[in-house]
Amino acid sequence: MAEKLAAKYARLNNPQENSIKQKPSPSVAEENPIQSDFSGNASALPTASWQAIAGSENIYGVLSSQNRSLNYNMALNAVSFIHRKGTTYNALPVSNTGAIIARVSTSWGASWDSTCIWSNGTNLARYPQGGIYNPPGNTQLSNAYVAGMGPVTDGTDWKGCWYASKQLGAGNYNNTASAAPGAQQFIANTPPFAPGLAKHDFSRSSFSSTDDGVIRSIANRYYGYANNQPADFRGAAIIKGTFNAGVFTWTSDTLLPAFITRTNNTKQAWDQPVMAWNQTGTHGYVVFLGAAATATGSNKGWQPIVYKTTNSGASWALIPGIDFNNPSFNPIKQTIASVNMTPTLEVPFFKVDEGYDVVVDNFNRLHIFSTIVGTSSSHNDSLEYTYSFGAEKYNFSHTPGARPYLYDFIGDGTGAWTYKTIDSMSTEAPGSLPAAGGYTDNPWDIDQNSKVASDARLQVSRTSDGQYIVYSWAESDTAFTNGQKKWNTLPNIKARALLTATAAANCTVSPTEVNVTKPTPSVPGFTPNANVANRAMFHYQSSTCLYVNCLGTNSVQLKVPYTVSNSNPYAQISENRHWFSAVTMEFGGLTLCTGFQQHLAYNVKNMDVYPNPANGKATLSIDLLQDENVSIKVYNTIGQLMKEVNAQANSGENKIDLDLNGLTAGVYMVKVNAGKTTSTKKIIVQ
Repeated sequence: MAEKLAAKYARLNNPQENSIKQKPSPSVAEENPIQSDFSGNASALPTASWQAIAGSENIYGVLSSQNRSLNYNMALNAVSFIHRKGTTYNALPVSNTGAIIARVSTSWGASWDSTCIWSNGTNLARYPQGGIYNPPGNTQLSNAYVAGMGPVTDGTDWKGCWYASKQLGAGNYNNTASAAPGAQQFIANTPPFAPGLAKHDFSRSSFSSTDDGVIRSIANRYYGYANNQPADFRGAAIIKGTFNAGVFTWTSDTLLPAFITRTNNTKQAWDQPVMAWNQTGTHGYVVFLGAAATATGSNKGWQPIVYKTTNSGASWALIPGIDFNNPSFNPIKQTIASVNMTPTLEVPFFKVDEGYDVVVDNFNRLHIFSTIVGTSSSHNDSLEYTYSFGAEKYNFSHTPGARPYLYDFIGDGTGAWTYKTIDSMSTEAPGSLPAAGGYTDNPWDIDQNSKVASDARLQVSRTSDGQYIVYSWAESDTAFTNGQKKWNTLPNIKARALLTATAAANCTVSPTEVNVTKPTPSVPGFTPNANVANRAMFHYQSSTCLYVNCLGTNSVQLKVPYTVSNSNPYAQISENRHWFSAVTMEFGGLTLCTGFQQHLAYNVKNMDVYPNPANGKATLSIDLLQDENVSIKVYNTIGQLMKEVNAQANSGENKIDLDLNGLTAGVYMVKVNAGKTTSTKKIIVQ
């Protein structure tokens, strides 16, 4: 494990990965912006299919599964994907390998717009993430902004971070980064630092855009640098972007956990912390994977160290971690190897090289999605060491009761943590270095004496209300791998869902496992794409998904955006393509879902505004499943609130009068809130 982590770290944090001459890619078409004219809503469900939406000059920009490059904004019904430019994209004002492109679709991927958000000849952008910032109350995509961030290199050293924003809309879909003051901000990792902003690096994980009008990213804090690499990881900086007159002002909070320290003074921790927020932006969590300084027994391993805020980040508190010394976690410890020389002690190690992810549910609880192996040594200098099994040097023995099990750990600091077993995997990531297990089976080409490895990339998504959670991972069918080995060389994305409950222990895991990239006929309207099926490398799952429908008494439909990034043949430093699909999946066995009647977050059956066009007066017709307070707001095309009506509606069909007197002729948006349901209709006033 220590060797795998070192290889992953070296590739992720190598600032010279673009100093090599790019291989030609003559088959890649010019990436021209595609103008979208779709004006549908969340009920528009086109047939799911995979399509190539963009390219990047190499694969390195998607190596980290903690990047939030793919996001869905429910308020605007828009999907965004942030990526490094392709070989044929001529970004301006300076075209180089460090330009960043944003893709936006309001048609679930049927068509896309593209726009350049970062282009700088000195500060080359890397590892992009980001999404859409929607001003509170806005209903028009043209009034929203796309924002992104990530680390910066000059080709030799890491210099700091880039932060970019750009207004959306037809006039701004172009290949020129915004020249507005503050639209492109380089924040150096050397002093002087701006007021309220700490020194930080690698602001590339856990992007979020919440309803309080704030966007956030999480970055790393280091003591210094050695050999052009950040050294001596010490904690995290929570980066907060506040919108101000068309640009963002960036500030930060710092969290420095007390890790166990090796004799060389380095920390026993993985330097990729993650965070998650509820949709309102009030409750948030930051999760480190490392060995806590006070841990003993089965807790003395690379495990979650969790901080929590309940006031939008004004203050943070360390909450109790998962207590693996508690007998309730014995079923997990029985699946892993014990510590060397101490056969009665098992120390869980959260397997960071397969990815891990976090999400907040509708009860403001944290979910930590990971797989676990056993720590091989309890010595402070060796807590990152785990076992290898057999001639193949697997991290798991892949025997009954000792497989890569996928767990969701659930807690909020107010009581004991609990967990759900989500699934198990049949494969693990092949090695990156020649001496590593699986290296010869790894299908990627060799660059600088190493390969990239597409691991399981464990990720979680939730509906905006947090009631449903979708887990995804990549694994291979060992019936078709070379020699039926347990290496993830023919990956497909798998998914499973969970329905939350008041008591965490009562959360329901669906028995339905969906193969996202090579589905069975049970997924209607979906057929495999040869470029993605068995080739689902470096996938992303949007952190937010769409609730579609409850079917019968115990099945739910959820729609989740995905991307896959690969090339054919697999080549690290030549053009790699990004494939997209918005997949509607049906998950059964969610016994608390008894149709819409039990899914209280979605109380609206039907809604319409008529007549349309209207003159002086209109009527809102709304059909509810239960009594509800209904808020109706009318906005003009620049997002100004023009009219507001609040009414108490009853279950069944309701008709609510809407006074339009005083409004000038034109187009307006009627935004209706009923409980947690939000819907928007366009109306023309004559």
